[in-house]
Amino acid sequence: MFRSLATSAVALIAAASPGLTEVTPAQVWDDLARSYTDMGYEVTVGSRDEAGDTLSLSDVTVSVDGETSDFSFDIPGIVLRQTGDAKVRTVIEGEITGEAVAEMPDQDDTNIQFLMTMPGNEMLSSGSADDMLHEMSYPELTLAARFGAQPEDAGAAQDMPLRISLADVAGTYRNTKAADGTDTTYDMTAGKLDLAIEMTDVAADDQDGASTGSLSARSVVDGLTMTGRMKTPSGQMDMTDNLHVALKDGLRIDGNFAMGPMTGSAEFSGTDAEGVQKSGDAAFGSDSSELSVAMSRDALIYRGSAKGTRAEMNIADLPFPISYAVESAAGGLTLPISKSDESQPFKFDYALAGLTLADGIWNLFDPNGQLPRDPASLTIDIEGMAKVSEDLLDPAMAQRMEEAAEAQAQAQQQAEAEDGAAAPADVPPMPSPLRPETVRINQFTLDAVGAKADVTGDLTIPEGAEQPVGKVEGSFSGINTLLDTLVSMGVVPQEQVMGARMMIAMFARPAEGDPNTLKTELDFREDGSIFANGQQVK
Repeated sequence: MFRSLATSAVALIAAASPGLTEVTPAQVWDDLARSYTDMGYEVTVGSRDEAGDTLSLSDVTVSVDGETSDFSFDIPGIVLRQTGDAKVRTVIEGEITGEAVAEMPDQDDTNIQFLMTMPGNEMLSSGSADDMLHEMSYPELTLAARFGAQPEDAGAAQDMPLRISLADVAGTYRNTKAADGTDTTYDMTAGKLDLAIEMTDVAADDQDGASTGSLSARSVVDGLTMTGRMKTPSGQMDMTDNLHVALKDGLRIDGNFAMGPMTGSAEFSGTDAEGVQKSGDAAFGSDSSELSVAMSRDALIYRGSAKGTRAEMNIADLPFPISYAVESAAGGLTLPISKSDESQPFKFDYALAGLTLADGIWNLFDPNGQLPRDPASLTIDIEGMAKVSEDLLDPAMAQRMEEAAEAQAQAQQQAEAEDGAAAPADVPPMPSPLRPETVRINQFTLDAVGAKADVTGDLTIPEGAEQPVGKVEGSFSGINTLLDTLVSMGVVPQEQVMGARMMIAMFARPAEGDPNTLKTELDFREDGSIFANGQQVK
């Protein structure tokens, strides 16, 4: 969806500089249209007029009719004209309109309608039919959207609740063709993004009735960049319903999106099902953020980060604001997605630093300030090897998962109807397309409220085994002090703390020379036994 909207101006992006050779308007249009048809879209042109150095197109439609979703947008007119210096200038005339419809299981279809305007838009194309560079410049680009079916009395963009405006959009988009496919690179910048939502008479059904209200929100971002590369195999692809086939054929996507400082605010008000007035407002922001995505037959890779995140919410029912701040947060996921007889690597990491909460939140459970309120942090770094027995992006696999879930739910309902009888043995189990074989805990560190935990480990997970095999080591500090504080606060009764201390003594021992630090070593053995610090506990 995002890719389609982002390129709905018939190629918004890409990068580099091919040599200067004469290029014609027809070649430019063929290159732009082929970018869509190779990915499974249909491009139709209402009328085409070639006169001298100009190609005029009208009523251009780009669409895809998928099994579970449809998407299309219409361009009133496109004019491509040679500039006299080996380039072709492309101008989009009129407002671009579009619609996306997605089928949702057991729900009504999701419908999104949008309208895009680009006053003063221009794109200069150069190069050759096999190596073409498009340089685009859009002083202003505005996208308005509406969710749900279009009302009969709907007007233009001002009647759409969502508006996204981009200023000073510029970038390059380059297609290089070869025998094995097309290599596309892009590089885009925008000076500012302004997002606004204005919704009135918002209704939400719940168990007790319905609630209505209004929502107003706005977010402004200064400075955006988007760069990336896409390798598409020769021939057509179906990226809507058969993405896994395109990946097997050689599709590769790499992209990076970065934002500068962001600020935002929101207000809401309304009446709940009992007629009680509800209202509130929020403010949020961040210093910078970044997201990168890579996809190939090997794996799906996400990485994201944000710095200087902050948020505050005021709700009429609460006597204090709910607010927090985070100095930095970053995380990533590497997930194998293609079926293979060989083990494949996976990885998950996340780091949260400098988390602080407002005093109003602390005072809910610590009114006397007995707990340390220093910034908290969390670090997780886990990797391993896994067997993938199904193509995870194959719609057929998703269908089998859904059918298995339905069969299990029906069996459970039948068992409950028979006074807790066991579920029928012939019900197929839920398929497990991804099975971890090894898990390495490189780091798990939590530092909060004066206590710190640091855990590492290396585990093997035999197929069909009830527990892993391997060792986990941990270091814990400030635990006893935290327990004493919780008792003095009245949060935990003394008798429960005694039980907790006995349990800790079974699995942990004081570190040499540092009684406030506890050490533990858990050994999971192949025979199913578990040893803690050399003592068998199972």
